[in-house]
Amino acid sequence: MAGRLEGKRTLVTHADRYLGPPVVELFSSEGADVVADESVLDEPDAAQGLVANVGHIDVLVANFAGPREYMPVTNMLVGADSFADQDFQAYLDALVWPFLRIVRAVLPQMMERRAGKIVGVTSATPERAIPGLSVYSAARGAQNAFLQVVGNEAAPYNVQVNALGPAHIENNMYYTDEMLADESVRQQFEAQIPAGRLGTGPEAAELALSLASSGSDFLAGQVIPISGGWTT
Repeated sequence: MAGRLEGKRTLVTHADRYLGPPVVELFSSEGADVVADESVLDEPDAAQGLVANVGHIDVLVANFAGPREYMPVTNMLVGADSFADQDFQAYLDALVWPFLRIVRAVLPQMMERRAGKIVGVTSATPERAIPGLSVYSAARGAQNAFLQVVGNEAAPYNVQVNALGPAHIENNMYYTDEMLADESVRQQFEAQIPAGRLGTGPEAAELALSLASSGSDFLAGQVIPISGGWTT
């Protein structure tokens, strides 16, 4: 069914990274008026300024990827006994603070109108212990915990705040084409996934679309894993 977001003004953050590209493509095809923002949004006032410039927002897709210098996922592994303070700070600056600030900036207008959708693109990584990803999992866990509470607070205003938690999804940051061209690396990841394969960006974008449309009207504060059974 086409046109599920017809006329909905949609802001997508980090639109050139992580799941931004497939979300922008799918949402545009469904009739959304997409503002595809590629800003880093790491400055304290950046999120508020962006929202002020965009104006009316029906749907926010809060999609944030970690620092580019830590990508892809094979470069992210560091022991809990050896990570540096700046490693965690980098994730706070790139993932946590921008996420909290953009949600805070958008909520007032949605609550005043008593209508709106906020879709977080976070991660399912905090659902399982992955050796070497303690710092990254902590940052993503902060996003998920924040969103769950905000979803509860926003529900009385008819504003639905939910997230999809991708894991093992092909994208241009964590699971890049270059990294997966090494067949041994691909097989190592696929061996962990009950579905027997990595997911695709368009598959994850479909879940984001459901959370951005009327299909999520009775959902509040949910983080839905999309991982081919890896989190089951």
